[in-house]
Amino acid sequence: MKKIVLFLLFGLLSFGTLFAQDSTYARRIIRQLSSNKMFGRGSSYQGDSIAAAYLSGEMKRLGVLPLQVNYYQRYCYNCYSMEGPISLKINGRELEPYNQFRVYPTARYQQKIDQATQKKQLKNGTWLYAVTSLDTYGPIVGDYSDNPVCIAVLDTLFPKRPRKIEANIPLQYRNNYWTQNVVGYVKGTVDSMIVFTAHYDHCGTMGDGVIFPGAHDNASGVAAVMDLARMACQQQPYYTMVFMLFSGEEAGLKGSQYAAAHPLIDYSRVKLLCNIDMFCGGDEGIMFFNAKSDNTKIFYNQLLQLNETSKVALEIRPRDNRPNSDHWPFSALCPSIYLLSMGGPYGGYHNPSDTCKGCGLAHYHDYMTLIKQLAHL
Repeated sequence: MKKIVLFLLFGLLSFGTLFAQDSTYARRIIRQLSSNKMFGRGSSYQGDSIAAAYLSGEMKRLGVLPLQVNYYQRYCYNCYSMEGPISLKINGRELEPYNQFRVYPTARYQQKIDQATQKKQLKNGTWLYAVTSLDTYGPIVGDYSDNPVCIAVLDTLFPKRPRKIEANIPLQYRNNYWTQNVVGYVKGTVDSMIVFTAHYDHCGTMGDGVIFPGAHDNASGVAAVMDLARMACQQQPYYTMVFMLFSGEEAGLKGSQYAAAHPLIDYSRVKLLCNIDMFCGGDEGIMFFNAKSDNTKIFYNQLLQLNETSKVALEIRPRDNRPNSDHWPFSALCPSIYLLSMGGPYGGYHNPSDTCKGCGLAHYHDYMTLIKQLAHL
C-alpha cells in the first residue's frame, strides 16, 4: 500500500510540475467576472446568467466536457433584486448610496432596528434607523417575507427631527427565478473523482448606483477552479476531474444544495470535494474548514506535511465543519473541504471596492500547487 501511495504521489506531483501555472489566466477570469457588465453576478439584470454564459463558453473553449446540456444545471428559487435608480433624501439633503446609507433585509437586522434610539417608519412600513457605522453589506438576495428591507443611515446624517423623508428603493421580487450551476468534467484514467467547486454569484446591485464586483468573493475561487480545469485539459489526469460552479450561494447555498439533492455524478466515487471561496490575498496563510471529520482529517494532515516541506503558507489553520460555503451540502455525501485564504491584499467584503485591482495574487502559484498536490492524494 505504501508503494502504491508513493507511486500515485510521484505521478500526480509530476502533473503539477508539467503544467505549472502563474496568475495570468486567473487574473483574466477575475477581471471578466468582476466587470460592471456582470452587474454583480446576482439576479439584478440577470447578472448571474451573464456570468454563467461566459463560464460555460470558457469551459467549452478549454475542452471541458459538459455534465449537462450546455454545461447548465438549471434550477429556480425565490429572491429579490434591486434594479433602477436608488435615492434617499432626509429634510431635503440627498445621501450617497452605500457610503451614507445601506439597504438591508429587515429579517436579519430587526434587533438593530429595535435597539436604535433614532429611527422612523415610512408609510409603506420600511424602517429608517441611525447607526454609528454601516455594517458589511447584507445583500437583499434571499427570499424574505413582509417588509423585506430596512435602511440604515449614518447617525451624523440622521437629524433629530426628520421632517421629510423621500426614499426610492427599487426592489423587485423574483418568484421562481431561473438560474443555473455550470458543470463539466475531464475524463481521467480511472472513474474515481476529484471535484472542485466554487460559487460564481455575488451580491448583484443596490440599485443602479452601486455594483458589487465580487473579485475576492468569489471570482477568485472561480478563477482557481477554471485554472485547474485548464491544466486538466492539457493532459489526461489520473482521476476524473469534475468542476462545479454554483449560483445562489449568497442567497443561502441554493446552487450547491440543489446539486447535492439532484446529483449529476456518483458521490460515492468522489475521493475529495474541494471548495474554494475567497482566494485573493493569503499573506497570513490558508484556513481549512472541515479539517477534523473522520473522512477529511487525512487531507488536513497531508496539507500540513506538504506545507512543512515547501513552507509557502504562513499557517494552515484548521476549522470545524460549518454551513458557510458550498462544501456544506456535500459533507454527508463525500469527503468535502473548504479552503479560504487568510489576510490581504483584497478589496472589501461585500463591498463595491472588491475589485480586480484590489485582488492580490502574490501567493496564487504556491497555494495552487498545494491544492493540486492535496487533491490528488
